[in-house]
Amino acid sequence: MDPAYPKLSESLETGRLLVRKYKAGDGKALLALLERNNNRQFLLPNVEEVAKIKDIDAAEVKVRQHAEEWEDRKRFVMGIWRKKDSLYIGEIWIEPNQWNVPSFELGWFLDAGVLGKGLATEAANRSLTFLFNNLQAHKVIVITRDTNLRSIKLAERLGFKREGHFREARIENGSRYGLVFFGLLKSEFLC
Repeated sequence: MDPAYPKLSESLETGRLLVRKYKAGDGKALLALLERNNNRQFLLPNVEEVAKIKDIDAAEVKVRQHAEEWEDRKRFVMGIWRKKDSLYIGEIWIEPNQWNVPSFELGWFLDAGVLGKGLATEAANRSLTFLFNNLQAHKVIVITRDTNLRSIKLAERLGFKREGHFREARIENGSRYGLVFFGLLKSEFLC
């Protein structure tokens, strides 16, 4: 944790979305997301930790853990809610990489049922504004599996530059996959 940062806004808004710090009771929304649109299977290859949540207790523990991480400034994890119907549709996470740079890692997942509507782009872009303007980030990185074409395209759409590809760097269930690394400097960010 870096104490130099003042109290941070716990919610971000866009035209269609509310992106906010988790609070007690949000586990119900997380579990509901996992139980619709075949999201467990959809998320399993890229967000296994979330996809394996089995019940309301585990979901509530997860969102409360994220709220504690926020307070400790270890990670800034926020749920994404659609404004028009208050439907929980995903998550954005920001992890400090090096406070002295400062650099952060950005990640996300979205409900399979809302893909293709620009919502991930909207949430991630608003998060980048938060990172560069509020957290004074110099650099933001995205690391994704080379099999996750949606995340690769989103990173590129947001202006990230591909900085590396660790080919066949990992293995899971007998299948090899690589990791693609992207970076975006504050000077490259068009808000």
